[in-house]
Amino acid sequence: MEIKKEIMQRILDYSSGCNYSPLEIVMDVTPPIYITSPWLHLDSILTYLCLRDALGDLFYIMPSNEKIDVSLLDVPLMKTSDVYHSSVGIYYKPRLYRDTIYKRFTDKETHKLTRKQQKGRIKTNQGHFKDFMINLPILITDKITFYCNGDKEEITRLLSYLTNIGKKTSIGSGKIRKITVNSINEDYSFFKNEKIMRPIPATLDVPVVPGMVFEQQPYKPPYWDKNNVCMCIVPENQLQM
Repeated sequence: MEIKKEIMQRILDYSSGCNYSPLEIVMDVTPPIYITSPWLHLDSILTYLCLRDALGDLFYIMPSNEKIDVSLLDVPLMKTSDVYHSSVGIYYKPRLYRDTIYKRFTDKETHKLTRKQQKGRIKTNQGHFKDFMINLPILITDKITFYCNGDKEEITRLLSYLTNIGKKTSIGSGKIRKITVNSINEDYSFFKNEKIMRPIPATLDVPVVPGMVFEQQPYKPPYWDKNNVCMCIVPENQLQM
């Protein structure tokens, strides 16, 4: 409980830049990128980086059985209501495949065993050392472009700590080669060329765009939280099998 109080205090004390301007962010990446959704969300990436920045060493011992309220975190992005001005990623010539990932306990992990585990049998059907085989979609692209309205200096600083993007980064997927943050003249975080650039709650007063698609989707970080799901106008699915 004391750890959670300290975490929440650090979140409340954290501040980031507010010198907002329209930006284009280009990430040169090495595929494959493991994904669980058609979209990669810039606001989610920046929230993660801000949380890690705010908490320091506490980030790595956050309680896993309690939800941390990141809505109180100061992220260097403009907001309309509670929607960040940040687009989903636009993929360059994307291709979608499937891959199978296997995890098995090996002697390389023996240093993680407790003294009790070293003397007994290792359970590989449950817990930390559980073996598994999972199928995941993989995105093949070498460039991802995001748009946002935010603080260029602070966003550039935060993104400099980002080494990989997507899921399963611990096995080297989605390695980032270069990130370029460019100033642009117009805010494309919601719309560009009459295309939806991010999930937008249908309750917001937005222009009517041809081909609008409505779905129940999360619209803000954390995107796994079902409390953040509502009827949204959603961007197109760029991925085709």
